Amino acid sequence: GQDEIDYPYQYCPPSNTGLLSPFDLNGDGVISLPEDGVGFGEHHGHFSFVILSRYPIQVDQIRSWQHLLWRDMPAHCMPEGFYSEQAQSVLRLSSKNHVVVPIEVNNQVIHLLCCHPTPPVFDGEEKRNACRNHDELRLVTDIINNADYLVDDNGKNGGLSKGDSFVVLGDLNADSADGDGIKGAIQSLIYHSRINRSVSSGTLTPKSLGGRFHRPWQPRSGRSNEWTHLSGLRLDYVLPSVDLSVKQTGVFWPDKKDPLRHLITNEKGKERAQDGSDHRLVWVDLQLCSQ
Repeated sequence: GQDEIDYPYQYCPPSNTGLLSPFDLNGDGVISLPEDGVGFGEHHGHFSFVILSRYPIQVDQIRSWQHLLWRDMPAHCMPEGFYSEQAQSVLRLSSKNHVVVPIEVNNQVIHLLCCHPTPPVFDGEEKRNACRNHDELRLVTDIINNADYLVDDNGKNGGLSKGDSFVVLGDLNADSADGDGIKGAIQSLIYHSRINRSVSSGTLTPKSLGGRFHRPWQPRSGRSNEWTHLSGLRLDYVLPSVDLSVKQTGVFWPDKKDPLRHLITNEKGKERAQDGSDHRLVWVDLQLCSQ
């Protein structure tokens, strides 16, 4: 019963998912998808993401770190001895892509720092996915920090500048309290001095009633009203930079008394991943100064 929103500007970044490696990555002697994709995927672009905007995208200013090799990150967590030298020579850090997309809003530029790190599960004792998730999140922090080692896909050094306004966006597949991930990287991002603390961990942290009353299949220690996933985890984030003024935030997870509840359930009123998504939408309203 609401008016639709028009998003006239779109950007779909190229992705490493389903991009078949020339070498065997998982060591089973066969080069095949999805396991030997540079990023896990049944086809090229599987699990990737798209950016929809009501405001102009400065397409010629977009930066990406799709091609950065995992082994080229200083102090990386790549499991020792798991990947062959050949595999290491082609294995990129970003499982999909890490992009900085400038959006022009009322003569002000907001940089969207977007990514979708691999989930820290579905691996063996070597914990390759957990390690990769950790380092993909470290890459986000390094882009914010304008780290010296960074070289983007066009050969430009560094990351965001000190005065850049930005918003980190994405399914980061990491919870700071629960789950199988290595907690240090997501904690470093949430508590980063350039991230708006009230949104990342304070009074304006996105919340919902539906999450508060949700009962996942295993006990969790995190705040249930901040969950964004059916498993009882906070995995999805909208993290504005500290210079941006935040009006309100939320997670779209209607509770059982909400008339919009049917949008997240099947015809039997059940919440299941196959009936829509196992994730819940996170939103943040920003007040931008007109110039």
